[in-house]
Amino acid sequence: MFSFSQQLSHAGKAALEAQLASAEAFAGAAFDSGVTVIELNVDAVKTALAAATVATRQLMDVKTPQEWFSAAAKQSQLALERAASYGRQASELAKGAQATFSGVARTEMASAKESVGALVDVVKNTASVVATPINSFVKTAFDGAHAGYDKNARPGQAVAAEPFALDAAGAPAQ
Repeated sequence: MFSFSQQLSHAGKAALEAQLASAEAFAGAAFDSGVTVIELNVDAVKTALAAATVATRQLMDVKTPQEWFSAAAKQSQLALERAASYGRQASELAKGAQATFSGVARTEMASAKESVGALVDVVKNTASVVATPINSFVKTAFDGAHAGYDKNARPGQAVAAEPFALDAAGAPAQ
């Protein structure tokens, strides 16, 4: 059987490994979300460049001011539609990233709960080994404090051995 310090060390190591795995899972989710955002932006830039090329050709081919205004209005409408489409795609990516992070958080919280539970079980199962010296230390310290208080009590004041009892009205009972 392992000693208490070895058991505590193993449980602490398991808790640390669980935290590192959690950080790795969150970093992976963040990286994946970043990749999808970059892909969306690259696609948006490609689309914008293609649209600008088409718009430039159309505006170069106009003969009258009315045609120019008509082509400009059409290109503006197309630009607004592309912007709305980009916004919808970005919203879907954000929702997907939120779902991914939520799932990772749920999984990691369950893992952390198990790891902390194991650590608590180790401490709980070996509590008498640790508790006895701590209890005697605390008892000695408080006994010394009480003895010092009793010894240094002001003259003319009786030191109560037991706490005062109070009646229903809150007055000292006799």
